[in-house]
Amino acid sequence: MSKDINQVFEELLNRYIKAIEKDYQARYKKAKDKEFVFDELTKATNFIIEWEEGDPVKEKPINTFSIMYKRGDNINEIIAFIRKTYGEVDDIKPYKFIENGKTVTVYLSEEEKALKELALNERKLLKILIRNTAYNAIKKSLPTLFGEINKKKQTKGNTEIVWTGSQKNKNEFVQLIYGLHQAGLINNGKGEITKITETLAETFGLDLGRNWQSNHSASIHKAKTNYEPPIFHKIKTAYLKYAHILLEEKNKKK
Repeated sequence: MSKDINQVFEELLNRYIKAIEKDYQARYKKAKDKEFVFDELTKATNFIIEWEEGDPVKEKPINTFSIMYKRGDNINEIIAFIRKTYGEVDDIKPYKFIENGKTVTVYLSEEEKALKELALNERKLLKILIRNTAYNAIKKSLPTLFGEINKKKQTKGNTEIVWTGSQKNKNEFVQLIYGLHQAGLINNGKGEITKITETLAETFGLDLGRNWQSNHSASIHKAKTNYEPPIFHKIKTAYLKYAHILLEEKNKKK
């Protein structure tokens, strides 16, 4: 594996994503019932993600990687953390602990041994992480990967709901959702905020990009003391204006 693992990872990831997209688009293009194929590809993508993330051996390193990668951490550091956390366990010499005054010998289970083996096999681990990251990226892009089917599904029986805020400053959307969640107005402030944000972004047809979480963190660290995101001022001003107009219209009718 190249020393510049960050570059290698991104190159392999982008290549993997493009290969999946090319295959999906080819299948969609030749389909007679495009909506059926769109649903079929969506189910297949979700199945692959759920199958890998539900694997008791792969689940921990995948979840650990996902959190650190979204945060913008260095790939070398992430792999080293996974290796140290799940790989550096002695499965040859048993370890011991005291229970009820007696020394009990404990051996690693087959599942724990398999996890250790995976964490120490960098090439195999990276292959799994790249595949999982790629399919999660495909899952997010599916609504826009086939433009025409997306428009039909969004407007079918429902009013289209899209984020019309700044496309250049997508951090505004993130700030809004984080604020609502922190205030306990979404799921009582419970649940993984990154997944909540991504789910709501998908609902509004907004592609946050791969580094949205690290961009958000950077904006907090770079902000001056007492900084207030403009998005909250916009909302407050707009609502007060709405309320003022409504009251004026009511007074005119009197």
